[in-house]
Amino acid sequence: MELIRGNVELVKDIAHSKPVPLLIYLKNSPVPDMETQKFSREMLPEIYTAMAMVSKPGLSRFIMNLLFSMSKPPIPMKSFTNAGKAKKWLKKVTK
Repeated sequence: MELIRGNVELVKDIAHSKPVPLLIYLKNSPVPDMETQKFSREMLPEIYTAMAMVSKPGLSRFIMNLLFSMSKPPIPMKSFTNAGKAKKWLKKVTK
């Protein structure tokens, strides 16, 4: 939880508290606890306008389904296996 809070503050500081698009490369990692998942869902629209996730096939979809199984994501989100396509999508949705 502290790591996530630190990341939120870092992004706010870098972006001057203005939401920005996020391109993230996903790797296998432990599933966050419920408190961390809830906090992440709440903070997403405060720091990001959209999120493109690049990973091996299936991994990002699994993570999205896990985090947003009960409600739709609060910002546009899409998974990719190609970083170039992810960047193009982010530019399109954040115009």
